[in-house]
Amino acid sequence: MNIERVTNKRSVYRRLTALAMALCLIFGLLPAAQAEPVQRFKAEIADAAGIGGQSVAISVYLEPGRLADYDDAFWAYSLNLTYDTNVLTLSAPVADEAAAQHFEADTSTAGTVGIEANTFGDLGFVFERQKVATLYFTVNKDAAPGGTAVSLTSASYTIEADPVDIESLTSGTVGVMNDAPTAENVAISGMPAVGRTLTGGYVYADREGNAEGATGYQWYMATDAAGTDKTAIEGATSNTLETTAALAGKYVFFEVTPIATGGATAGAAALSAAAGPVEAKRETAAVTIGQASGQPGATVEVPVTLTDASADVGSYGMKLAFDPAALEVTGIAGPGGELFDSGYDNEAGWLRTAWADLAGGDGALKVGDKLFTVTFKIKTDAAYGNYALKVADEADLRQFTVTDVEAYETAKTLTAGNVVVYAPSTGQPDKEIIYVDVKDAGAANGGAVAKAQIERTKKADGTKSDKVVLTADQAKQTVASIVAAGSKMANIVIPDTKDEVSEVNVIVPKEAGQLIRDAKIGLGIVTDNVKVQIPAASLQDFTEELYFRFVPIKSEAGKQEVKARAEQDAAVKAAAGELGVTVVGRPMTIETNLQNREVTLIMPLKGTSLSQAELANLGIYVEHGDGTKELLHGKLVTDESGAQGIEFKVSKFSTFTLVKTAGDVHEAYVQGYADGTFRPERTITRAEIAAILSRTVTLPAATADIDYSDMASGYWAKSAISSATKMGLMKGYANGTFGAEKPITRAELASLAAKLMAGAATGDAAAAAGAGFADTAGTWAEAAIKQVQSAGIIKGYADGSFRPNKPVTRAEAVAIVNKLLGRDSSSASAADTTWRDVPGTHWAYADILEASVTHRYTTDADGREQWGTNN
Repeated sequence: MNIERVTNKRSVYRRLTALAMALCLIFGLLPAAQAEPVQRFKAEIADAAGIGGQSVAISVYLEPGRLADYDDAFWAYSLNLTYDTNVLTLSAPVADEAAAQHFEADTSTAGTVGIEANTFGDLGFVFERQKVATLYFTVNKDAAPGGTAVSLTSASYTIEADPVDIESLTSGTVGVMNDAPTAENVAISGMPAVGRTLTGGYVYADREGNAEGATGYQWYMATDAAGTDKTAIEGATSNTLETTAALAGKYVFFEVTPIATGGATAGAAALSAAAGPVEAKRETAAVTIGQASGQPGATVEVPVTLTDASADVGSYGMKLAFDPAALEVTGIAGPGGELFDSGYDNEAGWLRTAWADLAGGDGALKVGDKLFTVTFKIKTDAAYGNYALKVADEADLRQFTVTDVEAYETAKTLTAGNVVVYAPSTGQPDKEIIYVDVKDAGAANGGAVAKAQIERTKKADGTKSDKVVLTADQAKQTVASIVAAGSKMANIVIPDTKDEVSEVNVIVPKEAGQLIRDAKIGLGIVTDNVKVQIPAASLQDFTEELYFRFVPIKSEAGKQEVKARAEQDAAVKAAAGELGVTVVGRPMTIETNLQNREVTLIMPLKGTSLSQAELANLGIYVEHGDGTKELLHGKLVTDESGAQGIEFKVSKFSTFTLVKTAGDVHEAYVQGYADGTFRPERTITRAEIAAILSRTVTLPAATADIDYSDMASGYWAKSAISSATKMGLMKGYANGTFGAEKPITRAELASLAAKLMAGAATGDAAAAAGAGFADTAGTWAEAAIKQVQSAGIIKGYADGSFRPNKPVTRAEAVAIVNKLLGRDSSSASAADTTWRDVPGTHWAYADILEASVTHRYTTDADGREQWGTNN
């Protein structure tokens, strides 16, 4: 540690000698009988407590002795202390708390501290109990729970000229705490039914970072959801439970007792909520009736498919209803080689099918198999429109039944189908009719629930205009399917595969809107250039005919006009400065009579090649129809196809443009903690350094990967450690381990830094790069330490030492990594972070911001980084 010295001792001693002589004259006149002390001089070290990796402050007090008529005021003291280096590490210089004019703390020998001080405050003497010094320690991360002494081995004080030993010495204790691990978010997943597997899940947490050990599990059963008669299920001690017939009708619970590999090993048991009651054996099955379309007189085929099932299907029976005014059955084909029967009545408008596996399960139907296919002829006088194919009463087993191979009825669902009858082509090239899907927005594959008709008209400029009217019949079928599926929103999907549509008009008449409002579902409109999501709440009490008009700005000239207007807006200027903005994608003008109601918009990011950080910082420049303008910031979303977009909410409609501010982006490479802290003084592990390297450095492979013996397959940093190893930046130990959880030392980080330094010398030249340090001569990392010393990457201490084996803190690590990456933190400001334990006065404040906050930046004329808007 640093030894702090105050010079100018000569004048200090001269004043002290004069003061001591005066005191001697005064004390010499007192009767000898009154020299007997009433209270002896005391030296005391206060107690403290902390957890592994945490900093603790130890206070040292001196209290003058007291004679009958006066106190032992003193003008100098000396103290000698010891501490256990296996538990504690000095983390900062010893602090003078008594305003001494001369204060010297010797910490050069690990495990000992010597303090000498004199001449305190304005008077030079201490007259009463006083905190004279504070020692700062970091509790070693692997320290065992308990107490460790900070011992006063000797102490003295000086009243006149000669020091007097202090007999009353009280040592302090640092309590090393260790919180027990916890199991959080304990829950059960899976269907509670006989023959199914339930899985218990939880989140393991340990404040000190101790890895999870042999955590204990236990399953329970009870007759009620409150678990009042809860009893353990014998042998159910893994995180999965195979439900048996004995559990039918019962509720089950999953209990976790977390165990850590170190510290306080056993945590409190945590119990899940009840799952159940467990159903008797019951599989699931989903059947979908297909869709077809054709002109009057055409023949179409409609398949009925097993789209999902938890087990093979052994039999089924169905009675489908259809509209005999438009359709007639001409044939029904079922699975070959098994028992299949069918029949139909074209006058009444129904058909029946039944099938059973006669091969004892070998011929059972599997997911994706067709149950049967119906061939319909569309009557020549059929009206144009959408004709539903459905089961009238799905709960009636005489109309809809599906069993597993053991003849148990399944928990089944049915998706209705339809046949769309459309008009023949008129032969007019300027207009065409297209049928598009109305889809269930909540379904995994966005399954179609109805058809809507697009009237696509060719305009004079060669582009095309779409008009979509959602009729009452289409709305009725849509609502029925959406409600039956338990979903919340229907999407009208309007494709433009040739990119030829210049405007889209969508109309929902009053009757159709009423059906949607009554069902309390939302409505979505999906085009290639924007997605609109209108929640059910925004449709309530809206009794007018609803319309939307979408006009994408496709031309480059149109985009440049929007860009010019955006760069004059005050909000955009504040975000982009003088560097301006770039228009991303296509601006979109949206007109509607649905105003002052919240609607969600998603603007797709087709054809963009932005980094994730740039995508996250896109803005939406909005030019409202009422003349107001604003810059919004949405969130990055990804749909089921993997396509990305920016989602945001509006309540009035306008022209919307995605814009990207100029400047580069520095992405955060280290994170803080969930409690809003960064913990700058906590040591950083080798695994954490490897993770930082994997995020910030890309180098060609320099060596083969190593299968470290202490690296479990699921370890969180395994991939990062592999990357750092192959790049030749890090390696393990001679015994084949990597030591992922060990704090990285200053020597190890210096070695890593030397490998990353561009143009660094090697061999003898590298060894001569810096002067070196007394405590690194002859060590394995001496050459690397000299390199980083010369480059100013890692410095030594004021006492001339480097301390190669000292662990590196998180604050020290980011300061070093920033230098290696050439990231300038000088312009980071207090407005850019909320780390509550990193005040603006912290020595590594700016470096911590640079490392932990993703931000835009530009480079000024002097080559310095200037932070931009961080949002």
